[in-house]
Amino acid sequence: MKNMMKTYLGKDYSKNHLRNFCLYWLKGMACKPAWEDTDEARKAFDKWRKENDLDCLYFDGDLCADTLMSAWTIIKWVAEYLNRENGRKFTKCEKDLKLLAEDRDAYLPPAHELVKLLDRFLELAELPCNYILLPDRKMNNDRYCFRRSARFRMFYDQVPATLWHVFEKETLGMYFLDENGEVDEESVTNWIRREKLEMGFRKKVLKQSEVIPLAKEISPRRGKILTKESELREALTYMIRFLEQRRRALNRNKATDKAVARLNKVFEVMGPYGGMIETHYPRTWWTLCCEIYDETETTKTMAIYMSGGEFYDYVMDPRFFVTAKLDGGKAVDVTIEEFKEWNGFGYEIVDKDGFRYGICKSKEPVSLRKLFSEFMNSVCEHGPYLTSPKAVYRSDKNGDMKRVRLKKRQS
Repeated sequence: MKNMMKTYLGKDYSKNHLRNFCLYWLKGMACKPAWEDTDEARKAFDKWRKENDLDCLYFDGDLCADTLMSAWTIIKWVAEYLNRENGRKFTKCEKDLKLLAEDRDAYLPPAHELVKLLDRFLELAELPCNYILLPDRKMNNDRYCFRRSARFRMFYDQVPATLWHVFEKETLGMYFLDENGEVDEESVTNWIRREKLEMGFRKKVLKQSEVIPLAKEISPRRGKILTKESELREALTYMIRFLEQRRRALNRNKATDKAVARLNKVFEVMGPYGGMIETHYPRTWWTLCCEIYDETETTKTMAIYMSGGEFYDYVMDPRFFVTAKLDGGKAVDVTIEEFKEWNGFGYEIVDKDGFRYGICKSKEPVSLRKLFSEFMNSVCEHGPYLTSPKAVYRSDKNGDMKRVRLKKRQS
C-alpha cells in the first residue's frame, strides 16, 4: 500500500519523520475551514478531512477512519520531558510545529534513548498500521476524551484504554450494544479481529481482563498523561511493538508489489473486465479465469482462479477473491480476501484473517500473501498463459465474453 504521508507531502517528504508530521499538520492547517455549528460548515469540514486527514486518505475518504495512536500527543510529552528544566511547553500550533520541523535537534536530541524510540514510532505511525476504521465516526473524539458521562474520561487515544472500554457499555462499548442495550461481545471481538488489534491482548485472548497495559504501573482502564522517563520508555516500546506486529498482520493478506505487477500483466492480456485464457495443455495448465464482481474508478472486486475447463469444469482450484485499488486503471494495492482450494472431498477455505476452514487446520494463520505470490508466479513464470496462450476471451463491462485475436505474442 502507498505511504499516504509521502503522497500528501510530495517533494517535502523526507526520512525525518518528525518533520513529516509537522509539515503534514501545517499543510492541513493552512486550508482547514473555520469551524461553525452549521450544516454548511460541517460539510466543508468533512470535505477538508477527506482530502487532508491522513486516516481518511488511507481509507479513500471514509469518515469513520481514525488514527490508532496519536503522534502529536507522544511528541508533546517526550519534548516536554526533555525540556522540563526550562519549563518549555509545546502546543500543536504553527509556531511550535515550525520550530520542531526546522530545528528538532535543539528540543529532541537524537542521541537520547527516548528520541530514538520516538523516531522509530513516528516511522511506523505514518504507515497504514497506525490507521483503523471505527464502527461510528463519533468514536473518533471519544477515544481521546469521553464526554458522554457525568465526568470527563481522558483516554488520549491510548490503545489499552480503547481496548478495555469497548467492553464497557457506559463508555466505548456504547458503539457495540445489542437490542437489549448490553454490549454485544461478539460484535466487539469481530471489530477487534477486523481491525487486527489482537496483539493488544495477552496471548491474543480477546477479553477485557487480558488487555495489555501501556506500562506496568498504568491501568489499561484509564488514559494517563506521561511525565516520567520510565513511563515514556515503556509506552513507546509498547507502541512500537504493537505497530510492528499489526503491520505484519496487515501484510499477511496484502499482495507483494511483484504479485501486483504480475496481476497487471494478466489484465494486459485479458482486458480491464476480466475473462479467460486457455492453454494448449488443458490437463496440465487449466484455464485461467477472472470474474469482476464490482468496479469503480478506484477499486475492483474480483475472483481469479484456475478452472478445469472442458475436462473438469466443475472444479475451480485454486480460487482467490481479491480487492484491488486502482491508479490510472492499474492495480496498485491488492488485498486477498479469501482463498479456496480443492482437497479431493471439498473446498478448504482460508479467510482474510488467515484462518483455515475444512479438514486441514493450522495452529498459526496462513499467509494469503504467500499463497497469492505462488499463484501469480505459476501463472506468469511457469505457465504459458502470457507467452503462448491457445485462446483469450475478454469480458466487456456487461459481463459478456468473446474471443479476441492477440496482435502480437505476449512476453
